[in-house]
Amino acid sequence: MNVKPMKRILVATFFLSASIAAGWGSSKEWKRDGRGVLLVIAQAPAKAREQANPYEGQPDAVRAGAKLYAQHCAECHGTDGRGTNRAADLHASDVQRATPGELQWFLRDGNLARGMPSWSGLPEQRRWQIVAYLKTLR
Repeated sequence: MNVKPMKRILVATFFLSASIAAGWGSSKEWKRDGRGVLLVIAQAPAKAREQANPYEGQPDAVRAGAKLYAQHCAECHGTDGRGTNRAADLHASDVQRATPGELQWFLRDGNLARGMPSWSGLPEQRRWQIVAYLKTLR
């Protein structure tokens, strides 16, 4: 068995893992726009940014969003949404200042460079319910 190819694979895997971990970082290291919103969220197109949440203020939607959050988001953001070494604190002002439309856009598109998957496979209604829940974390 030739050990050289195996060493190359291990070294490449190490550097890939290190670069991904460095890309996650803590939200304190991330850039913000003039409103104080994380740039990865604030880069939403104006049309998305201006969208209102059709479920805002609806207790049933917030409860549904909490369940969806537990299923899809808590693994990275923590059960309480306070973040982990893998993902941002969703209570933080740099997330909470984002418009509902920006949050829904970010859920749909994700940001793989920061470790956030796209949740485009979730129906739009479900993403809006998650946003309704996230806005209660203020």
